[in-house]
Amino acid sequence: MLYGILLESCRDGICTAYGHSTWKRIVEELNFEHDSFSTLGRYEENLIEKIAECLTEILHEGSPETYMQFFGECFVRFFTMYGYDKILRVAGRFFRDFLHSIDQLHDSNRFSFPKMKSPLFHVTDEDENGAVLHYKSKRRGFQRYVIGQLRECGTRFYNEEISVRIQDDISTNEYSHIIFRVEFNNISAKDTSKRLLNAPTLPDITSSTFFKVFPFCILIDPSMRIYHLGKSIKNLFPSDTLLSGRYLEDVFRLVRPDILLGWSKVLSYGRHIVFVIESKIPLRSDMKSKKAPGVIRLKGQMKLITNWNMVAFLCHPILTTTEEMLSIGLYLHDLNFYDGTSEILISGMQHARTLQVAIDKQHAWITKLQSSKAELQGFRRTSRRLLYSMMPRHIVQMLQEGIQPNSICESHKLITIMFAYSMDFKDVIQKLDPTQIVECMNQTVNVFDRCTEKFDVFKVETKADASYMIIAGFQDRSTTHRRESITSAATTTNSSQADDTDIVLKNALNLNQAEVIAGLALELLKNSKNIINPITKQPFRVKFGFHSGSAVGGIVGNKNFQYCLFGDTVNTASRVTTSGDVGKIHVSDTSHELLQASQYFDLAFRGKTEMKGKGMMSTYWLTGAKPAYLSQMEVMNELTEKEEGVTATMFQQTMYSVNTNTAPPPDEKERTISTSEQGKDSPDKPSTDNSELGNNAQESNNKPVPQKIPVAKKNVLNKIVSDIAPGQCPFSGLKTSSFM
Repeated sequence: MLYGILLESCRDGICTAYGHSTWKRIVEELNFEHDSFSTLGRYEENLIEKIAECLTEILHEGSPETYMQFFGECFVRFFTMYGYDKILRVAGRFFRDFLHSIDQLHDSNRFSFPKMKSPLFHVTDEDENGAVLHYKSKRRGFQRYVIGQLRECGTRFYNEEISVRIQDDISTNEYSHIIFRVEFNNISAKDTSKRLLNAPTLPDITSSTFFKVFPFCILIDPSMRIYHLGKSIKNLFPSDTLLSGRYLEDVFRLVRPDILLGWSKVLSYGRHIVFVIESKIPLRSDMKSKKAPGVIRLKGQMKLITNWNMVAFLCHPILTTTEEMLSIGLYLHDLNFYDGTSEILISGMQHARTLQVAIDKQHAWITKLQSSKAELQGFRRTSRRLLYSMMPRHIVQMLQEGIQPNSICESHKLITIMFAYSMDFKDVIQKLDPTQIVECMNQTVNVFDRCTEKFDVFKVETKADASYMIIAGFQDRSTTHRRESITSAATTTNSSQADDTDIVLKNALNLNQAEVIAGLALELLKNSKNIINPITKQPFRVKFGFHSGSAVGGIVGNKNFQYCLFGDTVNTASRVTTSGDVGKIHVSDTSHELLQASQYFDLAFRGKTEMKGKGMMSTYWLTGAKPAYLSQMEVMNELTEKEEGVTATMFQQTMYSVNTNTAPPPDEKERTISTSEQGKDSPDKPSTDNSELGNNAQESNNKPVPQKIPVAKKNVLNKIVSDIAPGQCPFSGLKTSSFM
């Protein structure tokens, strides 16, 4: 797992170098829940590589390795904002000192990032022109990232123009082991060697003096056996426990570095790598402490004593609390007075409470932030549903992108419009009081809305005469003509995915628009029998009819936006409905052409019908659904119930959930959107090409019967960016004045 500070540095670098819009595209492509990361949160290890690959595809230049190196540079620049640069500045006078101290710097950050699995850096050779640096890690693919970090540190903190190349790769199945050749001005190494040669010569100290100076010390011979232990370490074990002469790995376990415990490895890594070992055998029990004896960790450096031909592990115990001291039988008197261990422990006890309070406040803030983000998402979903209830989805998206409302108009080559007229509603208005009229209307609308929710249609607002208008073929625009948003927040990405998933589930059978309307008409006819006329105590007498053709739509108004339809198709659909019979579904000839090859619905020829202002037209009755449609609808209804839970979880996932399960409530199922209805007698009468309708019907219906309802899964959307000129239709390219 990676800490979020690494991912946040990538985000900051991309926004600075390539702009916020590029980062938002990455968030959408990789389906991130949020557009930022918690610095102390933990995430998947391959996210940085995914971001590098995605950035390569978006910019169409460079390679993932190039951007991994760029991210390494970004990390060094980013953590200076948190004060970590001060640690690097005091790591050494020269860049070589920094290379020797990298491992120790990682170890010093274990309190801020306790679960960090830091890599191992080890300098093996150096000369006046640079050094050989070994990099070892369990992670894969970060060698370019390390190169970026080294180059940026050299430039930023030591004013060194360095070059880094991969000299060898000796990785195994378990580890990445890369050998870097780091070229820089390393003349300081020669100066250091000269100063050491000029040191004064003193007589050798005795072993007793040595162990008095270093009470926490372990002397190890070339066979990795314990030759002698300091007094303070020896007192930790029972007096009858034999320690001298035993192998080191029988008494202690090597915690850090992650290497095989051998003489050559200790000599190689011991010069500048921090070693941590932990006791494996029982410690001495302390009668003053009621707790069972624990384990002790010793931290220090391996130093070769040439005269003895042995390695001395000069160490000190790792202690955090007084309880831990008592559990292993240590006291302040046992600690070294010159290394500051006792002073750090005492001051740490004084500041532990303050630090704990600060940590508690930070966790409370993170929890509150998660709750606030979940609440914000809820408000955004509510706002989006409100907008979708006023106008089509694709129109809302265009307005959010900053397109002028009155410049939006669109030409629909083929849509299917259905009307439902209640023939008894005039009597209801005349004989009931206003409250009863509202209740009666509300009952009708609610029943019809519940039916409409199951189908991929667009509901136009209900009129006062209880007429109900439905359009199919509209929703195609919201998925095929989607544009890239540069202003909407990236946190709405998964919400849009849920909307698209809902659309696909509503038309899982892949029906054409006339088939969708036919299925809805049968559902409305069935449920209309449950709407009771309060005067006659009988079901309302309702007529249904639909017609297919072309129309033009656009935004009307500067403040209270209304999406209106213009064209002869609206007027014809109304005429088809009024000329039908109560309790039947009347179908025009153009809609019949879209249904004649359908394997789901049965139609019967009615004959020539007189249409007001239209003359004689061939019309049909929709008599019912075939068994294939009924069986598929049963399967689809079961699938929809299951997918409702899956869709809801898309809003519950949050990248900030580190140790808590804070999640927003499941989203309600989207209701179909509504708009204003154009008058039934429209003056505009665009001609309809029936031959084109017939061809569309053939293409739409020549498809196999689906054997299994596909589960909707959203892939990455292909965004279309288009410049819309004022007064120009974004789809047809014509001026809006030609439609008005």
